[in-house]
Amino acid sequence: MFVLVVYDVPADRTDLYKKMLRKRLEHVQNSVFYGDVTPGLLVEIKTDIEEMLQPDDSVLVFEAERLGSVEISTYGDSSEPGSRFT
Repeated sequence: MFVLVVYDVPADRTDLYKKMLRKRLEHVQNSVFYGDVTPGLLVEIKTDIEEMLQPDDSVLVFEAERLGSVEISTYGDSSEPGSRFT
């Protein structure tokens, strides 16, 4: 299962989300993470987000059945997504 997580939280909370998400997903931009995960791991990620969530936090989780159904284009000064693991 492909998942994309994007968050917009107060500056003093960004490291909490970054630390939690880096354990499970690829960090592609400041507050953007993605990767292929099992359904069980996705449940864990969502549970962790719900437990960390504060009133000023905004977190979006996009899901697709598989990475192959998502087209990714990279522009500008950025590594190709997935290059961290190759």
